[in-house]
Order: sequence, then C-alpha cells, then structure tokens
Amino acid sequence: MDKHASPKVLLIQPPVYDFALYDLFLRPYGLLRIGAWFADSGYDVALLDCLDWNEPATVRSLGRVKRKPDGTGKFHMTSVPFPVISDGLRRRYHRYGILREVIKRRIAQSQADIVCVTTGMTYWYPGVAEVLDIIHDVLPRALIFIGGIYATLMPEHLGSLDADVHIVQGNAAETLSSVLNRAGFPVPVHPVPTFPHTCSSVWKHAAVLRLSEGCPLNCDYCASRVLSPKFLPGNPQAAAAWLADLHHLHGVRNVAFYDDALLVDTQRILVPFLQAVIKEKLPIRFYTPNGVHITHIDGATAALMKQAGFQELRMGFESSSDQFHSQHDRKCTKEAFHSAVAAAHASGFSLNQLRVYVLAGIPGQLKDEVEQSVRYAGEAGVRVSIAEYTPVPGTALWDESCRRSKFPLADEPLYHNNTLQPLSWSGLSRDDMQDLKQLASKAGS
Repeated sequence: MDKHASPKVLLIQPPVYDFALYDLFLRPYGLLRIGAWFADSGYDVALLDCLDWNEPATVRSLGRVKRKPDGTGKFHMTSVPFPVISDGLRRRYHRYGILREVIKRRIAQSQADIVCVTTGMTYWYPGVAEVLDIIHDVLPRALIFIGGIYATLMPEHLGSLDADVHIVQGNAAETLSSVLNRAGFPVPVHPVPTFPHTCSSVWKHAAVLRLSEGCPLNCDYCASRVLSPKFLPGNPQAAAAWLADLHHLHGVRNVAFYDDALLVDTQRILVPFLQAVIKEKLPIRFYTPNGVHITHIDGATAALMKQAGFQELRMGFESSSDQFHSQHDRKCTKEAFHSAVAAAHASGFSLNQLRVYVLAGIPGQLKDEVEQSVRYAGEAGVRVSIAEYTPVPGTALWDESCRRSKFPLADEPLYHNNTLQPLSWSGLSRDDMQDLKQLASKAGS
C-alpha cells in the first residue's frame, strides 16, 4: 500500500445458499455502519453486494428477476447440490446472487487492503466460504474481518472454516481497532456510527432503519438477547434527520424497520420519530418485516403510524395458547391481540394490511396447537404467516433442540435451516407443516 494513499476497505455481503430466498428488505445494515466508521476516518470505502439483483453481467447471463415497487422481490439463483444429507427433503437447493466470476473480478479490482464480510443466518455460511476462497486467491495480503449473526453465534465453526480471519463480536470498534493497530493501519478514534454508510446502490430502491438495539424481552426461541444483550434506545430526532437526508440525496421512499422491539418505550422513541417525519412531510412508506409487539399497539400509536405512512403492521402473535406464552415468551395474550387489531383497524389500517406471525416447529410442538392459532387469528380477519422455527445457538431452546433433532445441529449449521424442519416429529411432521402453511395462506380472506 502507498503510505500516502488512503487505505482501501471493501465491504462484502456474500451470496446466499438456501432452499428459498426472497428480498424482504434484506440490507447489510451492520456492515454499512462499519463502512461509515472507516469512511469517516479517511478510508476509501467500497461495497460489493453479492445479492445485487441489478448487476449488469449477471442480468445479461441470467435475465432480469421479478421485483416490486416497494423494493422487495426475487434474487438471481442457480441450482446447486445440497452439501449434506437432507433426510428425503424434496426441495431444490440454490445459490442466490451475482455470478462468481463477477465477484472475483470485483474483489481483484478493489485492490483492498482490508476486507469486511458480513454474515447472516448460520446455515448461510457456504456463501461466506465462497467469498473467503476468492479473497485468499486474489487478495492474499488483505486483512479480513468477519462479523454478523453467524460470526457471533458460531465463532468456533467460522474459525474452523478459515483460521486466517479476524472474527468481530461484541464491541466491533474495540476488536477492529486492536487488529488495525497491530497491522499498522490508522485507528479511528470515534465509536461506530449509529447510522450506516449511505451507498446509493443499496438505498436507491428501499432503505432500512433501526431506532433501537436489542429487546427487553427474553423469549426462549429468539436470538435477540444473544446478539444484543441490552436494550439500547436510540435518538429519534437523529434517526429522522438521517432519513430525511437519505430521502433528499437518494430519493428513498420505502423504509423497513430492523428493530427487534420497535414499539417498546414508544413515547420516548417511536412517537418523537414519527412526529418529526410528519412535520418534515417526508413521503415515506414504512414496513415492519420483523413484526412488532402486539401488547404495545394502542389507538394513539396506531393512528400516528398510519399518518406517518406505515403500509402494513406485521405482529408477533406466535400462538393463541396461553400455555405457549407462559412457557416461552410471556409477551402476548388473546385479549391483547384483539385489542391491537381493533386499535389498528380503527386507526385506518385495513385488515388486509394487518399480518400476524404464528410460530411453528419448536421442540415438542403439536400440529393442533399451531392449527388452532392460525384459525384463531384468521377469525379476526387478519392475514396469517407461519414463522418456521429455526434452532439458534445460545438461545434457551438450543440445548433441547440439539437433543430432540435427528440432525447434528451443534456440528453442522446447514441443519439449522428451517426448510429441513430440524425438530420435525410425529406430532408435527414436514407434511403437517405444509398443511399449516396452506391453511395460513387462506386465513383472513
């Protein structure tokens, strides 16, 4: 590296290997925060989004994919063999993303001194392995950092995959600064910014935003506490100002919230944010792919959300069973569900704009319980989606999941994939799961 030139950083969102993948506002938010940290400190920062559905060479080779005006849609895909035994699953496995030769060319052309790779689901690690193989081939002297969900939940597995990478967990700035210092690179002196680097290619069609980090609840099936041990409220005025800049600079109109607990402490966080958006008259369409907590939906909050431009409300109902909530999350009751639906509907949301998630596939769960929950929610007129359980390392249900599963979950992350239904049993089989999905698709209609 020329000692007078700015060090070059390449951010990479890897391709994904899975049975299915849909772009429901899938953006590398954490990775771009790291990018902003480097950029604010004088580094030359570039992004390689291996899921870029608009990449020219890939479009010429594979054709265009179907996209929606809200910024969601399909990715390019090619069929590949599933690397391990699938126990008779009759589903095709795919690689999603841009062409490998494009990835190799872009990484080589970057001449990056530092490469930062983000990770998603634990069972998406083959895409991480692919980019690591290319980096070592074309940038053998680059400093490689890997962070994100898989890196945080399964660092030992990642380390066995590649011993030459620096795994980022916990305090990212602390880990990065220590390695940068030892390697002779300039060390940024400020914390990692709250908001991400504004790469126009990422935000042009849809943006994502967090108003807070973590969740105060401790549901035994959720990894939020593992990934973010504390609930950290953000600055609503700063978030609104960042969003306004994003809209004015890049014309952003579609925004999805990445919060795990968007409606917690609404008077201090969400309400001031929405009031600022309304005051600025920002023509934004808001979405909630993660689902919000039903118990925090009241008439005043729902009315403000509608006024600010929310296009939907996805809610985490999980089950109509009181026993389920008593055992697993203590976050919802049937009374709260009906109150939330009524409040949202009275505030101007159509029932078609309301969708609830029902959780299916946790250890020992019966088909009857899930079916009753789907029917119960459907009777309220709202749309219903099955949220298929994924066993996650570090959660309270992890050890039980490992004991009950026919797959070696602790050894092979590919078996965490909920398409395999790793906790299937006689009480809720794969065929049962398909029946439940069909039932959910008809609920509320």
